[in-house]
Amino acid sequence: MVDVNVAPFETEVRTRAGDLVRADVYLPAGSDGPFPVVLGASPYQKALRHLPPHPVFPFIEYGPIQLYLDNGYAYVAMDVPGTGRSEGTWDPVSRGEGEAIHDMIEHVAAEPWSTGAIGMIGMSHYCWSQWNAARTRPPHLRTIVAYDGATDMYRDWMYHGGIPIQGFLSTWLFGSVLVQHEIEGIGFHVGGKQDFVYDVLSHPLDDEWQRRRSPFWELPQIDIPVFSIGVWGKAALHLRGNFYGFERVRGPKKLLVAHPGSFAAAQMYYFDEDFHRTELLPWYDHHLKGTDNGVMDKPDVRFYVNGEGAYHSAASWPPPDVRTSTFYLAGEHSGAVTSLNDGTLTETKPVADEASTSWSYPDPGWMAGVTVFDEHGVPDHVARVNTFTTAPMDKDREFSGHATLTLHASSDQTDMDVIVKLSLVSGDSGAGLPIKVSQGWLRASHRAEDPQLTSDMRPFHLHNGEDPLEPGKVYELHIELLPLSFLARAGDRIRLEITNHDSLITDAPMTHFYGQKAGTDTYHHDRLRPSALHLHERPRP
Repeated sequence: MVDVNVAPFETEVRTRAGDLVRADVYLPAGSDGPFPVVLGASPYQKALRHLPPHPVFPFIEYGPIQLYLDNGYAYVAMDVPGTGRSEGTWDPVSRGEGEAIHDMIEHVAAEPWSTGAIGMIGMSHYCWSQWNAARTRPPHLRTIVAYDGATDMYRDWMYHGGIPIQGFLSTWLFGSVLVQHEIEGIGFHVGGKQDFVYDVLSHPLDDEWQRRRSPFWELPQIDIPVFSIGVWGKAALHLRGNFYGFERVRGPKKLLVAHPGSFAAAQMYYFDEDFHRTELLPWYDHHLKGTDNGVMDKPDVRFYVNGEGAYHSAASWPPPDVRTSTFYLAGEHSGAVTSLNDGTLTETKPVADEASTSWSYPDPGWMAGVTVFDEHGVPDHVARVNTFTTAPMDKDREFSGHATLTLHASSDQTDMDVIVKLSLVSGDSGAGLPIKVSQGWLRASHRAEDPQLTSDMRPFHLHNGEDPLEPGKVYELHIELLPLSFLARAGDRIRLEITNHDSLITDAPMTHFYGQKAGTDTYHHDRLRPSALHLHERPRP
């Protein structure tokens, strides 16, 4: 179960904030060095490194340490301030935490066993630490390999579209941080760790507290080489951050979007030594050892196409050859699914003067969020939501890039949550489960957009205030969908789901507080108010 055959020793440094922070150092056996260093930082207690990578231990995110020792690297595992063996107050992903990692990097660079060439390593929270430290520009940080990690904490996971997260906040904060510390004899109150959940829920807007823990705003300060690796299966938590990270940093950069299709698969993939030998180790060798291995000659963007099972490459994201395809919401029945409305998506503009879909909530059939169960206990995730489904595709069509939903909507309430999912449905008589290929969220009172950061296919909402709805008035909402890539083969369908609640089965752990929502919402899809799904589409050979 333990993948390291050498014992670590501890190193410590007093940070600029006055905290004594500590890290474990692993050195290759049989050599005194000096060595280039890969450093990982998290609140997950370096003392727990003996636990194996497994979905029951989702906080094990450091990667195959022994592989790096065998290839001549030192590995440093740091407890961030206020966690594990490090003193101070836990202020997760804040700029202050990034500065503490900065100070550890510079301390390590000066050690006799170090060459002074430092890279950062690790997934998920360890990736947050990479973005966070890199924005502080440590002089000896030569590169980061940012696997599966958000950059804008407000938009990426704390408040999707302004809607507060519930499921992930609970499982991560209590399951991976607080309880694990308590088991190790470090109480909830040590380092102020218990305060974070209250802080999150006390800052529902993108205010100064949120900005301090969002490296997004300082990504253009990063000019070292960056390898950003996203994972389709964790799109609702991290994927947006990997795309924005790649886009906004200024130095040499590459983007890889890998195939793992779930939270658990993303974790296990990161411990696959072949993946590291093929992708990560050559990057570190080039940037930390100076090895001329051609790693920078690879395409700037590589991405796995869902539904095709193949990787494609491009010079940029979105790929430069995309065009925008538009699918309009319509009230005619698709006949493809049992749902609240069974509407259609069509590439023909609506001509009716009045057309709309109304529904009331909470739905009496909901049982596990929006999921219902039949008399045999079989779950149905769409029976009690609104769906709009295309006709079967008449040819293979690849959709890769960005997506957005323009929704003309009204409510009898003063606010409205919109939760949308996009799925690829097999044309083989519906055989197999639909593949979720994207999703998006918006609280209507947060509809104001940032004109500097918004583009035609990617709205960027300000989230700096609330603008209540006037009941009965129709509003045009622009809902950002997460980046996507999928192949819809001839005979396949695309399905759009719209509701205001999550499935506690298919959307876990990225589920949201339902709150006190009770009312009726209406989605308009007529000639004057043409609600539509916009997708980037690539030409096929």
